[in-house]
Amino acid sequence: MIIETYRGDGAREGTPITEPLLADDALLPRGIAEMDAHAHAFNQLTLEVVFRPGMRLGQLIEAQDPASPHPYRAKITGIQIQITEASIEMQLRLEQPRLDPSHVELTR
Repeated sequence: MIIETYRGDGAREGTPITEPLLADDALLPRGIAEMDAHAHAFNQLTLEVVFRPGMRLGQLIEAQDPASPHPYRAKITGIQIQITEASIEMQLRLEQPRLDPSHVELTR
């Protein structure tokens, strides 16, 4: 089965989804999953931290960027642990939704 996709406002054709073994009753959930995966623009971030047990994929975290007065939240999409004689460090790959500037409320 080949599912045609369109991006943005529908004027831009996307890469077709090819699922040769997909049954008819699975087409709608597969299309919904594709739309959800591409519904919002995301920033991809990398954060290096001291090892913390209990971090897991899909977990939402809050972090502080020294360049910003406000903390941000992001979802963990990847975890890499590096062990040396001196330390155990974690590198987290994060996904953060891009905010539309017209929807940001500034507070004092």
